[in-house]
Amino acid sequence: MDIYQKNLNSLKTNNPNLHKKLLEINTNNTFEVFVSSSVDNANILDTRDSIPMYKTNPIDEIATFHKSLEKYKYYKSLYFYGIGNGHLFKTLLQNNRHERIYIVEPELELIYIALNLFDFSNDISTNRLKIIHSEDATSSNLYHFIEEIDFIYFRTYTLNIQCDFYDKYLEDINRLNQAITKIFSYHVNATGNDTTDELLGLKHFIHNLPTMIKNPSLKELTKKAKTTKTAIIVATGPSLAKQLPLLKEIKDYVTIFSVDASLPILEREGIKPDVVTSIERVEATAKFYENTSKEFQKDIVFALTAIVDQKLLDNIKDGQLQLSMRPTGTHYSYMDLHDWGYVGIGMSSANLAYELASMCKFENIVLIGQDLAYGKDGKSHSKNHIFGEDEVKENNVKDDFILAYGKNGEVKTTWVWKLFLNGYIKAIAQNNQEGKIKTINSTEGGAHIEGSLEISFKEVAEKYIDTSKKKENIKLEQLSEDEIIEKLKKSDLKIERAIELGQNMSKKIRKLLKELTIMINKYKKYDTETLDKYLKEKDARKLVDKISAVRDQYYDGEFGTFYRLLISPLITHIEYDIAYWSVQSEGSKRARILKNWKMICVHHEWAYRIMVNVESILKIIEEEQYSIKEALEEYEGEGVI
Repeated sequence: MDIYQKNLNSLKTNNPNLHKKLLEINTNNTFEVFVSSSVDNANILDTRDSIPMYKTNPIDEIATFHKSLEKYKYYKSLYFYGIGNGHLFKTLLQNNRHERIYIVEPELELIYIALNLFDFSNDISTNRLKIIHSEDATSSNLYHFIEEIDFIYFRTYTLNIQCDFYDKYLEDINRLNQAITKIFSYHVNATGNDTTDELLGLKHFIHNLPTMIKNPSLKELTKKAKTTKTAIIVATGPSLAKQLPLLKEIKDYVTIFSVDASLPILEREGIKPDVVTSIERVEATAKFYENTSKEFQKDIVFALTAIVDQKLLDNIKDGQLQLSMRPTGTHYSYMDLHDWGYVGIGMSSANLAYELASMCKFENIVLIGQDLAYGKDGKSHSKNHIFGEDEVKENNVKDDFILAYGKNGEVKTTWVWKLFLNGYIKAIAQNNQEGKIKTINSTEGGAHIEGSLEISFKEVAEKYIDTSKKKENIKLEQLSEDEIIEKLKKSDLKIERAIELGQNMSKKIRKLLKELTIMINKYKKYDTETLDKYLKEKDARKLVDKISAVRDQYYDGEFGTFYRLLISPLITHIEYDIAYWSVQSEGSKRARILKNWKMICVHHEWAYRIMVNVESILKIIEEEQYSIKEALEEYEGEGVI
């Protein structure tokens, strides 16, 4: 098997889209390859303008550029625009510290040439080398292209260009750089730096565990919710009102997923949804259910995340409850109740509804009222929204403009709505890649949602809705009493173990924090220029090794399976600094001492925040564990146990 075929075979699994494109190339036509001594020294001529890739000897130019990258030799991930002749990357991949190298190449034929010259098959298979054609490097595709683990190193991001040949692609380089920067920015904003919400969510989750277990699972919902071929997701954007008359006409022939805020609006219109979603943990969300009647709630499945407030649950007077765990916290999977998880990676009830509809495998998912932008009149929400049509006020300082529906100009949005939009883009890209679900945006207003088809609601009704047979109500089954008891007992034991793990980690963190404080107080009076004269390298290294040992227990041990993502928002921004310093050069004794000193300083704040947060989490768990014990006592009182 030749080199190119080996590379192609690796791409077939790891990058099927690029694989498919390369299959259509039989030879290079636009570029001519000149090999004087070896493939390492290959030069490439663009026959369109007679400009060579390398101005002098290719291998010497590449060596010079490689030397300029010496400052990045500890970096986990590197980013490049342009594959060149491929030799640079064969050299860089010899450094095992580089766990991933990303390449965006504007010319498909240059990828073809490089893959003919060098064997990258193993690096492609293991995702160490990731290549994408520039025209495929859209925002949605880049979310999947960049590995999740590399987001922590966003402070080390630089888009490198290996030679002047690529200067003619400057416009595309700027576009790509902005797209990647925005993705990193989105990730930072989505992570946040406050655990208040996480701790409130934990409190509600532990409290709601018995309710979740007593009611049908997510697995049961996704198995039975597909009552038609088409799901309509009803959000509460300002454009919703104009779509309601047609929705009322087709309501018996489509499966309606409504966000919680749309529920009172739909009752006024006499349109009963099949599934209603809630994702928020705040008490205010209960308002959407408070004034809807028991009669209207009958036969509706209320698909909620397990972190909702008790008042919301109290306001559900009829219908079927279904609580699910989200994929956003290790404490959910730790509970080993996998049939009730995992959905809600997005940040809105509409994102949740889309994920559910996708999991149910509807052939068509249609969005209405999903503006994700202010209306032309400045309104933020639909007519009859319970908190008013202008619940979100326009803010000229913080608001932004994005591409409008139909790609017709721009519309004003907020940074929160942009997070919701990005959630859609990621989920739709995944569905489009699998090719089994069609996403149609029939909002006819607001933002353009990349990856969706923009089709009028009227055309959807005419083209995609089967009116020959009315849908049936969704009917879900719950576990038997014996199975419920078994799950409750198991959950109680899991919580007891979580308390033990938290107490043990608290002791270790306190001990480390004490040592870090002593070291910092002793040497903080020296500036970085003279620090190496006083701080011994072996002393700094010894403390950094202790930090590493605690980090290993924090991230890789059993403790992390429950606590890690609960604490993550509070320390992620510190982890960005830790990641940055961890990959800096250690070329001299002074550089090593300075690097270790920086690691000691940032970990002092890291340890303090973990200590405080673990103690807060322990308090919440111990306070809310009673709900599980009370549920078990109720069954025991009924003579079941």
